[in-house]
Amino acid sequence: MKVFESLKIVEKFENPVITIGNYDGFHLGHQKIIERVKEEAKVFSGTSMLMTFDPHPLSFLKPERFLGLLTPMHLKKRLIEGSGVDVLIVVPFTKEFRLVTAEAFVRDILIRTLNIKGLIVGYDFTFGKDGWGNVLLLQHLSEEYGFYFEFIGAIEIDGKKVGSNQIRKLIRKGETEKAKKFLGRPYMMEGRVTKGEGRGTDLGFPTVNLETDFELIPKNGVYVSEVEVDGKRYQSLTNVGDRPTFGEKKLSIESHILDFHDNLYGKEVTIYFHQYLRDEKKFSSIAGLQKEISNDIENARRYFNRLQYREVYK
Repeated sequence: MKVFESLKIVEKFENPVITIGNYDGFHLGHQKIIERVKEEAKVFSGTSMLMTFDPHPLSFLKPERFLGLLTPMHLKKRLIEGSGVDVLIVVPFTKEFRLVTAEAFVRDILIRTLNIKGLIVGYDFTFGKDGWGNVLLLQHLSEEYGFYFEFIGAIEIDGKKVGSNQIRKLIRKGETEKAKKFLGRPYMMEGRVTKGEGRGTDLGFPTVNLETDFELIPKNGVYVSEVEVDGKRYQSLTNVGDRPTFGEKKLSIESHILDFHDNLYGKEVTIYFHQYLRDEKKFSSIAGLQKEISNDIENARRYFNRLQYREVYK
């Protein structure tokens, strides 16, 4: 996949078919659109393209509504590359770019700069100054400029539309299993393992402590999870919170990896959040905390046993 960080340096490509959007989370709806882009690019013997923006426009336009990125740019690039798209264009979302009208965006960028042959977007796509452009305008402009246009309707799961903001809200509420359905994979956070207070080891349940710059943190609590190290995933239990039993107020993300004893300090790891188990709570004794962690571990083992059973017999 070729990546361009500005419209000014984009090369000329054969018969581009493009999709445009934030693509935060790269959820099932996004994946459906990209499959259509790739299909139409083959019809035109052309190039599949995706245009996205950095930073996320909502962080500029409506910061009070923006809950944080599901996928920071480096992760989004990796997911898009894995989808098989030929070209990714990351447009800096600047004050100047915000003032480009919808008509100018199509005329000057899509037609004159990229010379697109096709455009496929989601049903709720808006663009241009003040978000005035929409799929109805694109339908009209596609006829005027002679490019193929299609919009993809919403995907619904359990009666709810799949969308990035909906997924953000689910994660903030700890509903990681529902979020996994919408994303098509578990919510993931990347970071570096740092040295903690050593309390997990003292309790008999050593943990890895994650230092991360990911913006969207799941609700405080205990989760069934997986930790990926050097490309291999391990079953785990992850606590998000401030460890009230020890009177702490600093947010921590720490995972106990089941049946694992290696030292991971300084390693880059990924945590995958599967199922919310319980709220974080303050225990009156260390023995009570140890008993609850043991119960959590047994619940995690049962979860993965059920998951493996479903994989075998689905």
